[in-house]
Amino acid sequence: MLLPHLEKAMLTADWPLEYAIRVVNKERQWDGYFHPSSDADSELLYLYYRFHPRYHLDYERPGPELEMTFQVGNAYHAIMQSMLIHLGFTTEEECERSFVSQERWCSGTLDVRKLYLPDGSTPPLEIKSTGWIPKEPMRKHRQQLNIYMDLGCEEPQERGVLLYMEKQAPHRLAEFVIERDEELLKGIYDKWAIVREAIAADTDEGLRECCVRNTKDHRECPARHICRIGSPEVRIR
Repeated sequence: MLLPHLEKAMLTADWPLEYAIRVVNKERQWDGYFHPSSDADSELLYLYYRFHPRYHLDYERPGPELEMTFQVGNAYHAIMQSMLIHLGFTTEEECERSFVSQERWCSGTLDVRKLYLPDGSTPPLEIKSTGWIPKEPMRKHRQQLNIYMDLGCEEPQERGVLLYMEKQAPHRLAEFVIERDEELLKGIYDKWAIVREAIAADTDEGLRECCVRNTKDHRECPARHICRIGSPEVRIR
């Protein structure tokens, strides 16, 4: 959809001697809304604790390696956005477009809200920088892009483009055209509605437990010290 045109344009482009790369750090500040990138694939009970105003989750502060991973990933996004602008596939105004949906209690920021493709279509684009090229799109990425297609554009879109970028050489690219999935969207929105109703009723009754106590998932969960299954046991060596 995009990739054949992009690769052709890359080989024939009149590249400038220099061009600016604008790195944007996004969706890392708490705003109280569900986020497509982090909350679409999360379990009900975890989301209950995450969004309930009475609870405070114990997030691990990123170390230098993880923070560097964030910054490098953001830089790769910025490089691709700048290339797409220079090659005429989008504009600066269509990059890093944020939205808020009060109906779904959701906020997010699209990498590219509108591509301009030779066939006249204008789908949104989600960029993912990875250590490898997947054989098929990851479920959480399909969820994220479907929400952007539904809530983040000027009007709901029937398809979007998911572009994977390989960080290390040879920096391969792979695209997947993601079709609108009503069943997938319904599952996400229903889950978020259940969480909001449970918080309003101030009860987690009926919300299935996400993991088993003392497992790796439990020990690493930000809700491990407030979850009803109890804190992990202290290991004595």
